Amino acid sequence: MALIQKDFPVFDCDAHVTESPDIWNYLSVQEREAVKPWFWPDEDFIAVNGKRALPATWGKTRTSFAANYQGPERRVPNRAEVGGPGVTKRLLRKLSTMQLTEEQLNYVEHRGARDPKARIGDLNQQGIDQVVVIPLMMFGAYLFIENPQAAALVARAYNDWASDWCSEDRRRLFPAAVIPLQDPKLAAEELRRVAAKGFKVAMIRPVDVNGGYPNHSGMEPLWQAFADTQVLVAMHSLPRATIPTLNPTGRQNGAGDLLWKVGNPKQLREPTEPQGFVFEAMVWTINMLMSGFFERHPDVSRMAIMESNASWLPMLLEQCDRAFPMYRNQRPAKLSQTPSEVFLDRIFISFEGDESTVYRQHKFFENIGIWASDAYHHDGSDAWSAMREMQSCKVPQATIKKFMGENARRMYRIPPQTFTSLEPEAYPRPDWYPKEAEIEREYAHLANRA
Repeated sequence: MALIQKDFPVFDCDAHVTESPDIWNYLSVQEREAVKPWFWPDEDFIAVNGKRALPATWGKTRTSFAANYQGPERRVPNRAEVGGPGVTKRLLRKLSTMQLTEEQLNYVEHRGARDPKARIGDLNQQGIDQVVVIPLMMFGAYLFIENPQAAALVARAYNDWASDWCSEDRRRLFPAAVIPLQDPKLAAEELRRVAAKGFKVAMIRPVDVNGGYPNHSGMEPLWQAFADTQVLVAMHSLPRATIPTLNPTGRQNGAGDLLWKVGNPKQLREPTEPQGFVFEAMVWTINMLMSGFFERHPDVSRMAIMESNASWLPMLLEQCDRAFPMYRNQRPAKLSQTPSEVFLDRIFISFEGDESTVYRQHKFFENIGIWASDAYHHDGSDAWSAMREMQSCKVPQATIKKFMGENARRMYRIPPQTFTSLEPEAYPRPDWYPKEAEIEREYAHLANRA
């Protein structure tokens, strides 16, 4: 297999950073005491509103997530840190089904998820020149904080920590901000603060939490702040919105939660994994395009849909355009553009490297598609494999350049920098590490069974 050589800068629009307990050092002693009842690490877990909610991303809690596993607890890699240089999705599947020692687990979990110096080395191997790093826990348990002032303090601490983390190389590492949606005024204040610090993007989860959905009328102060600062709005979805211990009544739901309501745990342990995050993004996209959001906020000039794949978009826009004239008289909002015109004019959408359906529709996505590694998650990949897949789908070189960086830099308004050019020949691995031939045989066996 020929190595890939590139002569253009690659921008990774969505990769992750493992938050550190050092975040709490960005709060004073008095502020930490004020936050502790509402959001705090309890050993390897996060406690929210005084309840143990979920494992902390920085913890070392590892258990089997195989639905049919019947033996004693099996240690598996941290799925937030296992993807990385030279790690394909097939290899990730193999690693996640192996019985690994503590030493082997430490090997497969990449230091670049936590250490900015190691991240720079990984970027060089992955063919990535610049990247926006995005948090993990701040899309889940954080959203359920019931005290707005505590939420604002946590957001401020995270954002300052993330900014310092990226100071390792500000030419290549760019932080994404989180904002306290629990109070739109406090959210607007934090957005203006991080904009003054140079943040290019702020993240929002498109779900109903604490009785608020992102385009609810009470959110107007926040959207005005986005318009004033011109910080990019990034809507980042996840498979499931709610956390059972924090939502005992079941009144708060995301689109992915519907799969849990109809799923049978004896048949499928994680019913939201295949499509929950897609449904969440689709609901937001329809809501935004058909409600007149951009008519009300014409100065919110750019938005991105993240972590939702992209192949569903053409069909969704076609359906919205069909409803646009059909239900015009029944719609309170008066829209001056079709939904597809609005999307193609103002909105970008991320995709991952193996989305061949996007590449086969490259003319549609040419100016709005932005590649994301999703590193270091268990489905993450590098730039080389993405470009190889694009080439196999006959994507023109000019479009590959747009997908792999030009569109993202235009979206983030970040000038280009190039640091990598040639795919590494090989990654040295220990003897126990799965061999490519072994993985191919296993996949051939699974294919025959299917």
